[in-house]
Amino acid sequence: MLHVILQILAIIGIILLCILGLVLLLLVLVLFVPVRYRMNGSRYGEDMTFYVKATYLLHLLTVNFAYPEPASLIVKLFGIKIYDSKKKEAQEGKDASSDLPKQEADVGSDEPKKVHASEKTPDTVKETEETKSVQSENDITENTDKEREENNSDTKEHEEKRTLKEKIQYTFRSICDKIKNIIQKVKDIFANISYYKEVLCKIENQRMYVRVKNRVIKVLKSIRPRTIKADVRLGTGSPDTTAYIFGIYSMLRPVFGKNVKNIHIDLDFEEAVYEGTVFLKGKITLFTIALQAIRILLDKQVQIFIKQLKREDLKNGRTV
Repeated sequence: MLHVILQILAIIGIILLCILGLVLLLLVLVLFVPVRYRMNGSRYGEDMTFYVKATYLLHLLTVNFAYPEPASLIVKLFGIKIYDSKKKEAQEGKDASSDLPKQEADVGSDEPKKVHASEKTPDTVKETEETKSVQSENDITENTDKEREENNSDTKEHEEKRTLKEKIQYTFRSICDKIKNIIQKVKDIFANISYYKEVLCKIENQRMYVRVKNRVIKVLKSIRPRTIKADVRLGTGSPDTTAYIFGIYSMLRPVFGKNVKNIHIDLDFEEAVYEGTVFLKGKITLFTIALQAIRILLDKQVQIFIKQLKREDLKNGRTV
């Protein structure tokens, strides 16, 4: 009996180890297998095309986006389409067109039937007589109401004269209260500005800014395109702004590295124009993004900074 129990426990342990191994394998695949992407874009005159393709795990998952052929998004898993925006739009159009005849039929059925004057019944004659009597009674009540209003108009005038002074006093008090509220709000705004200025200028927070900036730069470097090819004719229509753009490009040339020789920019200082072709290729690894995000979130100074922005220490009665 004990031997059987041990065998069952061994089988359960093997199954649990297999499940744990599969989970670890999936986690490693998600974190360390990169998502590869490539983008093609071109514009000449009013014609513009744009194509993006992303693949994961040897084309196990593929995402394609094309514009304007027309703009479509296609997702494939194991080479099988699991989502196609074109088919979805076409199906929605068919459903809308099939609903139109039903709506028209419903509208036609709701038209009221006209009754000919010769088809009036005695019941309708009685209804007209009753309506006439009701109208006459309403006229009488309206006349009595008018007389009562005329009698009460004199008393209302006296009451309005008495309450005029009270209304003036009330409006004056309300204006004073509003002015006090505005002054208090302005004081609160200046107090908040001074508080947040002090928080932002603290030495500990400034050091934290540098750490966060470096980690964000690492993330941007990991997702930046590895291959860049561009042949662009660029002009803003203003010589100064075009020169500024060229200055920014000159400063960014070291960032492009080996891709600089594949980037050709022809500047036009007279016309506003943007045309040419661009090709980008790169990869994104989730591990680098997750690692840097965890480091930022676990930074104690970041947590303190968030509390300072929420002013939790002041709410709890402590000074920051």
